[in-house]
Amino acid sequence: MNLKLRCEDYGFECEFALDEEKSIELIRKLREHFEEEHGIEYTIEAVTQMITNRGHSLESIKK
Repeated sequence: MNLKLRCEDYGFECEFALDEEKSIELIRKLREHFEEEHGIEYTIEAVTQMITNRGHSLESIKK
C-alpha cells in the first residue's frame, strides 16, 4: 500500500510530494528533502512522529 506525503502538509510552501510504498525508506526520503531543500535537520524519529501525527500508524509505516 502506498503512502502519499506532501511537504505542504508539514508546514512548508513547497510542492514536493512522495507517493510510494510505506517503508522506512520513505521516511528517509522526506527527512532528506527537509534537510536539503529547507535547511532543517530532523531525525528519523522526528519525521516518523510528524507522519503519525497526521493519522498514519507507526506499524504501517515501518514495514
